[in-house]
Amino acid sequence: MNPGSPPKKNNWSWRSQAFRGVVYQIIAIAAITGMVWFLAHNTLVNMRIRGIQSGFDFLAQSAGFDIGESLYPFDSEESYWRAFLIGITNTLRVAVIGIILATILGTLLGVGRFSRNALVRGLCLSYVELFRNIPVLLQLLLWYVVLTEVLPASSEAWQLGHFFLSKGGLNYPIPVWATGQLWAAFGIAGSF
Repeated sequence: MNPGSPPKKNNWSWRSQAFRGVVYQIIAIAAITGMVWFLAHNTLVNMRIRGIQSGFDFLAQSAGFDIGESLYPFDSEESYWRAFLIGITNTLRVAVIGIILATILGTLLGVGRFSRNALVRGLCLSYVELFRNIPVLLQLLLWYVVLTEVLPASSEAWQLGHFFLSKGGLNYPIPVWATGQLWAAFGIAGSF
C-alpha cells in the first residue's frame, strides 16, 4: 500500500451494496429451493397415498381414443406415444400452413398500405389497425364462436349462389366428369 493512498474499504461489510446483494441472492436461492423441494415432496407423498404412479410408462399403454385428422392412420388401440407424435405432426402442419398464409397476408397488406389507390391503402390500414389492437386470444375465441356456434349445421347450410356455408366449411359443387362427358368436351374443344 502506498503511503499517500487512502485505506482500502472492506467490501464485505453489511453497509456494502455488493455484499447485501450476494446475501439476498443466497436467501432467494435457498427459499426457491425449499419451495421446490416442499412441492415435489408433497406431490410424491400424495401420489403414493392415492396409488398414482409417476413416470412415462403410460406412453406404452393403449390410448383408447381416436384422432380424427392426421397424416398417419391412428386408431384407439395404438399407444399414447404414437398419439403424442401424431399431435406433434398435426401441430407442425398447422404451424407451417399458418406461417405461409400469414406471410402471404402480411406481404399483401404491407404492399397494400403503400398503394397509390386510396381505397386499397385505407382498407389495408383499417385491417392492420383493427387486428393489431385486439389480443390474439380474443381473436381466436371470436373465430371459434363464429365457426362453431353461429354457422348452421351442414344439413341446414346457408346457400350463397352456388356455394354452401356451414359448420362443415365453405362447400361448392365440383362437376364429376364421366368418360362420355370427357369425350364430348374433347370433341367441342377440338372443333375450335
